[in-house]
Amino acid sequence: MDQQTTTRMHPTAAPAAALLEAEASSSVARTAARRHARTWRILLVALLAAGVLWRIVRYALGFPIWGDEAFVAVDFVKRGYAEMIEPLTYGQIVPLVFMWAELAISRLLGLSEWALRLLPFAAGLASLPLFWRFAQSVLPRRPALLAIGIFAASVYLVRHAAEVKPYATDLLLALGLLMLAWRVYENRGGPASWVALIVGGAAAVWCSYPVIFVLAAIGTLLAWRLVAADRRGRASGDDPSSGGPTRRILWLQTLCYAIAVGGSFVLMYFLYGRPHAQAAAGLTEINMWERAFPPLALSQIWKLPLWLVLIHTDYMLAYPLGGRAPASAFSLLLVVIGAVRLWGTRRDLLWLLLGPLVFTMFAAAAQKYPYGGSARTSLYMAPAFCLLAGLGLSRVLNYLAALARIMFRWPHGTTFRVYQTCAAVVLLLIAVGGTVGDAVRPYKEGPVQRSRAAVDYVVEQTRPGDRWVVFNATERVDYAPWLGDWRGTGAQFVFDVLRFHPVPLSWAPLPDTVTPDPGGRVWFFAYRGWKVPFPEEQLEGYLGVLTRRLGQPQMQRFFLKEKEDRIEAIDLYLFEPQG
Repeated sequence: MDQQTTTRMHPTAAPAAALLEAEASSSVARTAARRHARTWRILLVALLAAGVLWRIVRYALGFPIWGDEAFVAVDFVKRGYAEMIEPLTYGQIVPLVFMWAELAISRLLGLSEWALRLLPFAAGLASLPLFWRFAQSVLPRRPALLAIGIFAASVYLVRHAAEVKPYATDLLLALGLLMLAWRVYENRGGPASWVALIVGGAAAVWCSYPVIFVLAAIGTLLAWRLVAADRRGRASGDDPSSGGPTRRILWLQTLCYAIAVGGSFVLMYFLYGRPHAQAAAGLTEINMWERAFPPLALSQIWKLPLWLVLIHTDYMLAYPLGGRAPASAFSLLLVVIGAVRLWGTRRDLLWLLLGPLVFTMFAAAAQKYPYGGSARTSLYMAPAFCLLAGLGLSRVLNYLAALARIMFRWPHGTTFRVYQTCAAVVLLLIAVGGTVGDAVRPYKEGPVQRSRAAVDYVVEQTRPGDRWVVFNATERVDYAPWLGDWRGTGAQFVFDVLRFHPVPLSWAPLPDTVTPDPGGRVWFFAYRGWKVPFPEEQLEGYLGVLTRRLGQPQMQRFFLKEKEDRIEAIDLYLFEPQG
């Protein structure tokens, strides 16, 4: 009775209470949303900062130039700009603009590790904020955060940003072209974006070899959009004059893109790329390249499915971590989940990201470019793989949150945010751990460090009036071994001797021509390679002549590597002035 009276006396009491409750709930939701947004920003800044710090630390540590870098760096000592057009000393396949840029830097800043790695470092550092912008433009906020974390914490992206190789510039160019292409595809930016894409694409093929695969995928996407638009127009019975000029302009722009990019690539290939590839034909026989070519012969075609599994769980998809197959299987799973997600929503974006793999496969089938086999030759695909892996990881965390809601009645949204935070923290720890690991071991391998230490030791001991003589030859001669047979650390030895020698240097001179300055000493090096037997008899004959002319030397051996009955070492003989 009292309740009924109260209700009649206050007819608005219940709606007012409900309104207050709704406002309170909305306020709590807004507070939670602000808190989550703040957490997202903190995680984003932390991941980007960790990625930048790792790259800076590795670059600043100045790891000794190792063999693979030395293959390229040797030519910065021995050649000029015009000579870079000719096939390189160690048969390397490196874009012309990269070689010219590195040569210019070496002439300006010297041949130190920091000078020679400045260009790759700048490219690796610039790719981080660029990828951040791209991820935020094509993915929702949560998957974008995870993709950025994977990109920042990927060990091979950091490693190749501090090497005298064009892999970091491959990545930066591919990423920039993807961003430009997506902007053009979505009709943003106007004619300026088209001009940038056309001019940038035509120039990029001189700066990076694998970027042509990205440009081919972009071209097919733009062409398909025009074809699809024409089909829709004819199906709807549109007046041909309606929108005609716009479509004609788009066709003209796409045609200009195809002509500029295709013509520039053909010119580059015949003037520069093909002669270098012919001179480096032996690269296709090394294990890294050989296993990256699909088995298409009729007698081996049955191996193709297994090859596809192995190649995609190998170093090719080592993001953020991975290694020899099947170590990168989890990364592949995330990429596949992300690709399936895009297949149902944005197939055009999926083609833009993964389309380059189709053209890479064609090149691999023709044995012109490896399909995977290592992280470095596939680094141009890193933006695509990291984006899809971030999207796939977000889907996995979403499934786990849904499972927790069913099994434990945990709130789905809160659980997902906890999982996402944990995943971001794990990625952050990978980046921090990588930074600490580089600081603890600032060299790639033990032989690399020991080879550099051996040359540094002789530099410190050398006096004015001394002379350096190397038994090994940089060109083929009958009386001394050719350094090219040893490659690897042998190339590092050549480069370190070339850039550090403080006194006159001779490579495999005839022994009876070795004459020191009055009162000077002769430092005689003999590099013993790993893979090719060392010519002991030649060395004994050479040393015999020097000993008769210069006296008995003091001998010291710097061991680089030792395994069973084989060694890699630098033998050092010091001939003092007689009397």
